[in-house]
Amino acid sequence: MMKLTKKDLLPYQEYQNFHEKFLQEVIQEKKVLRVNISDKMSGVFETKLTVFYQVQEMIRAEQIEDETYIDDMLEVYNELLPEKNELSMTFFIEIPNQQELRAFNKTIIGVENHVQLHFAGTSVTSYEPDDEKNDEEENYTQSVHYLHFPFTGEQREQFLKASQVSLKVAHPNYQAEKELSKELVQKLQDQLSEN
Repeated sequence: MMKLTKKDLLPYQEYQNFHEKFLQEVIQEKKVLRVNISDKMSGVFETKLTVFYQVQEMIRAEQIEDETYIDDMLEVYNELLPEKNELSMTFFIEIPNQQELRAFNKTIIGVENHVQLHFAGTSVTSYEPDDEKNDEEENYTQSVHYLHFPFTGEQREQFLKASQVSLKVAHPNYQAEKELSKELVQKLQDQLSEN
């Protein structure tokens, strides 16, 4: 997928005029892109629109004009976008009670390497780019991960024809699976066919 550049962005004064429009568009997009995997985990597949919105909101909130700061922001946020033949998602562990969350996160270290897309009798397993990983204690994982799903050429073709796709957490200490909506599968297929 093409990464965002400064040419894609609007100055914060100009963006103010479009903020509400983009907000409504992103809300609708995220309704489709969000997957509740279980009562403890969810994910949002990322698109250029969702990442564009996050960058523009940062610029708007902090009234950023500094070109170097914008370059740094783009470098960070562009990591959320999938590379060629990939899909990407922001993966959340969501437990309101902080003690319970911390206890649970100690049991699922490495979960970022155990999330899978299942389709057409095959699966694609997630990874988290090294520079995306937060400094972690050895006995604890973070509650937010930035996952990428890399497809081989054959898997890509199978995915583009798949009618059923499920998202599965296959960690040794925790398993959950959710079938993706037809609308989401179509959106992901469209995205993968373009990149």
